[in-house]
Amino acid sequence: MAPRALVTGASRGIGRAVAAALAGRGFEVIGTTRNPESLSDGEKLNGVRYHPLDLADEKSIDSLVGQAGEVDVLVNNAGGSQIGPIEEVPLAAMRALLEQNLLGSVRLTQGLLPQMRARLSGRIIFISSFAGVTPVPFLSVYAASKAALTSLARGLRQEVKTHGVQVSVIAPFDIHTTIPLDVRFKEDSPYRDAVLRVKDVRDKSLAAAPEPSVVARKVLQVVAARKPRAFYPVGRNAGLQSFLLKHLPDTVVENIVRKLFRMDR
Repeated sequence: MAPRALVTGASRGIGRAVAAALAGRGFEVIGTTRNPESLSDGEKLNGVRYHPLDLADEKSIDSLVGQAGEVDVLVNNAGGSQIGPIEEVPLAAMRALLEQNLLGSVRLTQGLLPQMRARLSGRIIFISSFAGVTPVPFLSVYAASKAALTSLARGLRQEVKTHGVQVSVIAPFDIHTTIPLDVRFKEDSPYRDAVLRVKDVRDKSLAAAPEPSVVARKVLQVVAARKPRAFYPVGRNAGLQSFLLKHLPDTVVENIVRKLFRMDR
C-alpha cells in the first residue's frame, strides 16, 4: 500500500505545492481546505483527496481524524497572517489567529499521534515561519503564533522520539504565496503610516520571493531523511540569515529590521 500523507491548507500556496510533491512521490495524499466543493476541476490535484477542515472547530478536526485512516506523514501547514499594532489588535482577533496557526494544528496532531505511536512510525512536519525567529514589527501576533508552534514542535520531538515518531519544523523566509492577511488598525491610529510602510515592504518582498515549490522540496527532503533535523530554514539565503541571527548581537538585528521596514521615518 502507498504511504499516506495529510497536508493541511492544500488548496493553494505552500500546501498545494507540498501536496503535489508528495503525490508525485507516490503518496496517497489527503489535502484539506475549508470548502473542497468550491474547488474547480482545474484547481484539484491528481492523486489528492480533498477533505473539509476548519482548524478553529474541534468537531471539524475530529471528523477529519476519524475519516483519515492511518497517516504516515502529517504536514501542518494551514494558517493565516495578521498585521497591526499590538496596542490595537482586539484580543478576539488574536485568539482567532492562535486557533488557526497553533491550537488547531496541535489538536490535529493529538488526534493522529496515537496511531503513529502504536505503529512506532510516523513523520510530523510543522510549517512555521522565519518571523517566529525574528519578529517583524506589527506582525507580532503572527510571529508569536509561529514562535509558539516552533517551541511546541521542539518539545514534542523529544516526547515522541522513543516511540518512533520524527518531528521537524520548516521555517520559510519570504515565499511567494497568497497567505491571507488580516489587517487590524484604527483609522485614526498613530501607528497607521508605519503599519502601511511595513505592509508595503512585506507585500513587495513576497511578490519577489521564491515559489512555494522550494518548501515542497524541503518537505520531501525531511520525509526521506533517516534522521531528520529539528529545524530547517528555507528560502532565499535562509540558511545564511539563520546563522547570522544566532551570532549577531540583538541590537544589530533590531537595527537591521528597523531599517528594512522603514520604521524610523
